[in-house]
Amino acid sequence: MSDADRSIAQVRALLGEMRGIRADIDRQTREAIAEHEKYLSTVEDKDEDRAKKARSGELGPDWQRLQRRIDLGETSLTAIVHGLDDSVPAENVRRTAAENVREVARVQAEELGSREESAQELQVSFTAAQQHLREMHAQMEQIAAKPLPRVD
Repeated sequence: MSDADRSIAQVRALLGEMRGIRADIDRQTREAIAEHEKYLSTVEDKDEDRAKKARSGELGPDWQRLQRRIDLGETSLTAIVHGLDDSVPAENVRRTAAENVREVARVQAEELGSREESAQELQVSFTAAQQHLREMHAQMEQIAAKPLPRVD
C-alpha cells in the first residue's frame, strides 16, 4: 500500500468518524428539541393558568396590567422576570417576588431553629429545587443559543 493509499484511507476513516459525530449531534439535537417542546407544553399550561388569573385580576392590579401588555405583545414574562421590562407594575411584581423569597427564607430559618430535623429536610428539598431551577435555566439558555438544525 502506497503512502497515497494510506492517506486516502486515513481521510476516509476521519470522514466516517465525522459522519458518526454529526449523526450523534443530530440525534442529540432532535432529543433536546423534543424534550424542550415537552417542557414548554407543561410550562405553557401553567402559564395559561397564570395568565387567566392575571387577566381576571386575581393576581392583583400589577399583574393584570402586565398581562394586558403581554397580550398586546408589548412585553413578555421573560422581560418581566429578568428585569428587562422597567415599568412600574413589573418592578412591583419583582419586588413582591423578592419579598416573598425573603419571607420563605425567614420561615425556613425559624423552622430550622424550632424543628431541626424536618427543617433540614425542607432546606435540602428547597436547595435541590433551586439547583434544579438553575439547571433548567442554564439548559434553556443553551438551547436558545443554539441554532435549530434542519430536521428532515
